[in-house]
Amino acid sequence: MASQSQFSKLSKKQLVFICEKLVDDEFPIGNPYEQDFDHAYNTLKDVSKYFNIEPAHEDVEFFSKLLEINGEIIGDFFANNREEMRNKELIEQLVLPVSKTYDLHYTTNGTCNFEEFMGQYFDCYDKDWVRDSAEQQRQDGNWDLYDGRNLRETEYDNYEINDESYGHVYEVTEDYIKDGFVNESILDRIVLENTKDVVNSLDKKTLLKLRTIIESRIRSL
Repeated sequence: MASQSQFSKLSKKQLVFICEKLVDDEFPIGNPYEQDFDHAYNTLKDVSKYFNIEPAHEDVEFFSKLLEINGEIIGDFFANNREEMRNKELIEQLVLPVSKTYDLHYTTNGTCNFEEFMGQYFDCYDKDWVRDSAEQQRQDGNWDLYDGRNLRETEYDNYEINDESYGHVYEVTEDYIKDGFVNESILDRIVLENTKDVVNSLDKKTLLKLRTIIESRIRSL
């Protein structure tokens, strides 16, 4: 089950209070990654102080989606000098967005015969935002391309990544799991087995580069 925003536990009255502050400060409605994400995060961080909550990137998504899917209700709140802000019936009509788990497939390639076919599960409030969310988390240092799982065998002569490409995004549903795309215990075993075979085929120079990458990742955990 996808992790949900910590703000989803607040009452709808409290969420309306936050939305009012966010809208006043031009918080993004819709995909927050297409606008100034840092501004959006800092805006939410300022409001979050009222509730002693330290926001994360998924909380920015939560409010961007909340404002997007409740556009008409939000508009009613702000009409007539905001007289409807205390309208309990209107407040209860708010629909809270729900994060879902998506599987983002991507490839990485290098200067020689190197290409990986990878996948990574992401919790997100909109399928169309997954690629942007991945890139934002990568820039923030919260996720790296190496964190993904191999979808099939990698072919390469070195481990110098020059380029990457985000591919399809799949919602992780029960059918997706039943079809065999999600089985972490088996996937972990396959990845370890494949890694062992790959490592045995590498020369000393490449192994040293790989060790540097692994050590860097371990230090970041």
